[in-house]
Amino acid sequence: MMRTIDIILIAVMLVAATVTYKIKHDAEKQVVEIKKIQRQIAFEKDTINLLKADWSLMTQPNRLQRLSDIYQTQLKLQPVDVTQIGLFDDIPMKQADDIEKLIGGSADLVASVDSMSTGSITQSAAAPMRIVVPGVRP
Repeated sequence: MMRTIDIILIAVMLVAATVTYKIKHDAEKQVVEIKKIQRQIAFEKDTINLLKADWSLMTQPNRLQRLSDIYQTQLKLQPVDVTQIGLFDDIPMKQADDIEKLIGGSADLVASVDSMSTGSITQSAAAPMRIVVPGVRP
C-alpha cells in the first residue's frame, strides 16, 4: 500500500513540475513580447520627435520666404496689399430667416406667450409680451 501512495505522489509531483515549467515558459514568452512592444513604442516616439524637428525646420519663416522668392513666377505669388484687409463691419450680415417659413404652420412649433410670473419682478400691463419660439434663440 505504501508503494501505491508513493507512485501517486511521484506522479502528482511530476505533473506539478510540468505545469510549473509550462507556466514559467509562458511567462518568459510574455516578457519577450512586452520587451518587443516597448522597443516598438520607443521607436515610434523617436520617429515622432524626428518628424516634429523636421516640421519645425520646414516651416521656418526664412526658408518659406526663400521658397516664395524662388517660385514666385510659377506660383504667381504677390504680397498682401493693405487694402485687402477689411474691417469687421465690411462683412455682410447673414439675413435672418423668416419665422413664418421656419414654423411652416406646424402645430408643434407654434409660438407661445411667456406669461409665467416668478414674483421677483412685477409685470406691468404696459410691458410688451415676449413670444418664445422653441429652437430659435432671441
